[in-house]
Amino acid sequence: MPLTAAKFSKTEETTLTDIREVLYGVRIIDPISRTDLVCDLTMENGLIVSIVPSRGAPSGLWLLPGLVDMHVHLRVPGGEDSETLESGLRAAIAGGVTHVGMMPNTTPPVDSPAAALEIASQGNRLNLAEIHPVPCVTVGRAGLQCTDLEAFAAMGIKAFTDDGSPVRSDRVLSETFARLSPVGGVVIEHPEIEDLASGGAVNLGRASEVTGAKGIPEEAEYLDVKRCINLLRRSGTSSRLHLTHLSSPESVRLVHRASEEGLHVTCDITPHHMSLDENDLITLGSIAKMNPPLRSPDSRNSLVALASKGQVDVVASDHAPHRAESKNLPVQDAAFGITGLETLLPITVDVLVNSAGMAPLEVVRMLSSAPADVLGLKLSGIKVGVPPEMVLFDPDRKWTYESTFSMSANSPYLGREIRGRVVRVWAGKELYRDGEFV
Repeated sequence: MPLTAAKFSKTEETTLTDIREVLYGVRIIDPISRTDLVCDLTMENGLIVSIVPSRGAPSGLWLLPGLVDMHVHLRVPGGEDSETLESGLRAAIAGGVTHVGMMPNTTPPVDSPAAALEIASQGNRLNLAEIHPVPCVTVGRAGLQCTDLEAFAAMGIKAFTDDGSPVRSDRVLSETFARLSPVGGVVIEHPEIEDLASGGAVNLGRASEVTGAKGIPEEAEYLDVKRCINLLRRSGTSSRLHLTHLSSPESVRLVHRASEEGLHVTCDITPHHMSLDENDLITLGSIAKMNPPLRSPDSRNSLVALASKGQVDVVASDHAPHRAESKNLPVQDAAFGITGLETLLPITVDVLVNSAGMAPLEVVRMLSSAPADVLGLKLSGIKVGVPPEMVLFDPDRKWTYESTFSMSANSPYLGREIRGRVVRVWAGKELYRDGEFV
């Protein structure tokens, strides 16, 4: 459905200092203020100046706070042939993502305050989505020695990960919990028992049987989830643990039970693990290869059911761009990972709202305020007196995902019809409208 004048109106005067725009009949869904209401919103001179209940017909459009994707691979430094900061942040904005948690498994890894500051400065000078570096837990991601966690914390960085690898050493992980507890820090763990996953390429099950590629069992994930929770429990600290890109329902159950016990444990899942399964890998081949792999249909359905019951905290894209030559290989040899920034919102809404029946407010929370909490960010939300940082989203528009702002096109959704599209994005000012940057 094309965007029409009936859905919003804009009045621009002759000077740049006097610009007024009204969004009529938009459904503001803002978990920061716990708002879900059809309103008319007015902006003037770069600020939101009025939000009032709408007296007209609803437009059918949703107005959301800018999304936070806490798990994004921007490949800088060292992987600029797959993604640059500009291409990755443009893909983020096109997906409604205004805050990006940047993973540190780059070349070299982001394991020093100076490296984190340099990357953030480079990215934020582009005036697109804001980069929030998530530095390494250990020096060089080698798992042997903690980075200078306190120095990072003094910079305002609270989240750390060796993503791409688990924190292998129980001793190092326990030390990390002890050092992060006083500063309110969080370990974001890539849960994997490497001895069980080593050499694997696909789910252990039908995918491994049909493709002949080596399988990765769900145990490789949930046994590390169990290990990390046990270490946190034994640490006796108030440190936080976040388990990322979970694919096994048992992993989610373990996190939920630990949270109910009172431990500070949270988790995220990806849109692709909710919407695809190992049969898609069999059909599509290496373009649908990721780590953890797409699981069985039963596991996928259980994962969605657990999310719909509130047992998952965050949805994150795990955006992982790769050059075509890294993916155009047999499944066993191809690189792990898919791009996901531009499809994060529509795929999540289609699965959790349209199919699973979750309240939109709760789903938007999983994409904004909840990941912000993990990263230690404070969001203003949609309110009077602040510059707009928000996303206009048409939940019913159907479109074909034919091109990407990323440098890489390794998405299993390319060429598919998708329901729900980002229409406009503001990050202080309007950056994106109906498929183009403005």
